[in-house]
Amino acid sequence: MKKLVPVFALSAALLGACSGSGDSRLSVSISGMPDDSLICSWFTPATVRERGDMTTVLVGGTRNGDKTEFDIDLPDGEHLYRIFLAPQSFRGDGPRQNMELFLLPGERPRIEAAYDAKSKAIEYTLEGSADQQRWREATRAVEPLQLRLDMLSATAMMISPDRRNPNDTVYLQIRHLGDSIRKIKTDYIVAHPADPVSGFFLTTLPNDAGFDSLYNRLDESVRQGPLKEWLDLQKELSDKLVASRQARETVKTGAVAPDFTLPDADGKEFVLSSLYGQGKYVVLDFWGTWCGWCMKGMPAMKEAYAKHRTAVEFVGIDCGDTPQVWKQTLAGQQLPWINVRAADDEVPVRYGIEGFPTKMILDAQGVIVARFTGEDPAFYTTLDSLARTTR
Repeated sequence: MKKLVPVFALSAALLGACSGSGDSRLSVSISGMPDDSLICSWFTPATVRERGDMTTVLVGGTRNGDKTEFDIDLPDGEHLYRIFLAPQSFRGDGPRQNMELFLLPGERPRIEAAYDAKSKAIEYTLEGSADQQRWREATRAVEPLQLRLDMLSATAMMISPDRRNPNDTVYLQIRHLGDSIRKIKTDYIVAHPADPVSGFFLTTLPNDAGFDSLYNRLDESVRQGPLKEWLDLQKELSDKLVASRQARETVKTGAVAPDFTLPDADGKEFVLSSLYGQGKYVVLDFWGTWCGWCMKGMPAMKEAYAKHRTAVEFVGIDCGDTPQVWKQTLAGQQLPWINVRAADDEVPVRYGIEGFPTKMILDAQGVIVARFTGEDPAFYTTLDSLARTTR
């Protein structure tokens, strides 16, 4: 289910050149760069299906006067890569933006960039195919809005726990910027249905109910061209999101929570309904290690568990993590309640999960008493009130 939410974890950090077969080489030259290392994050449809996250490496460069030169090899030349590049000092004392491109099989583009220390902005050109150059030109209108959106989102993570509140100022700005970016991309797709850049743009838009309309506008040459694997993946994720929203209409307060069977960290099958009839409330927590707010809320969850463990059973449902990452996090966080892992999207979709974390409180018979999306303080006050009634 993680794939339905545009949030990605960083899966590795390796110092040195990113080497591969050499079939898909990317050359980068940056003048005025404050350091000699470049963060390179990339993913393909295959990595999204397998892990749902990016691969991130730290690439060492070579100084040549005021310029720093980088040569990057991807693992193979058979896939379409989506790549993000940023100096190592990204959002520290350095740049506040990254560079983004798609790398088609066999392509060998070059980026010429200049870093302005005063504005902390990167201006860059993309030398490559005609499609790459049109992509670069089309993204210029989006970049300043995306930069503001990224910075506001980072601010919200630090200072605005109520960012999901429609009346929250930061939230409203984030939503407005997101809508503006979407409009620019949507207008381009509608105006240029046979342009591969429209396909690129569509893969960067949310997988929501509007996806099908834009997908159907694309010319067949785009849908069946080099972008087919990406577009097929986005279509699949969009269909799951639509199914999730339909499920949300029925999995709500007053309804019986769908039963499920999922494995715990020892591989033993856990059945949700096995907790019913014991006189305890049940908390379901849909989370993932890649979700910043999920991890930020773990201390409060542990406090709530310690306070109410005699009256409430907690069940953590991990979504979108590999077994190794999940188990390492369980050990590192020392989460004392029942923990299971959803290896695919079936259970999250059946529950209509659209955001993380999502927490539900069930009564002793499995009826949904309350549902919360996001790390909402109201979850804890509601749980306090309900738990008192069982004592």
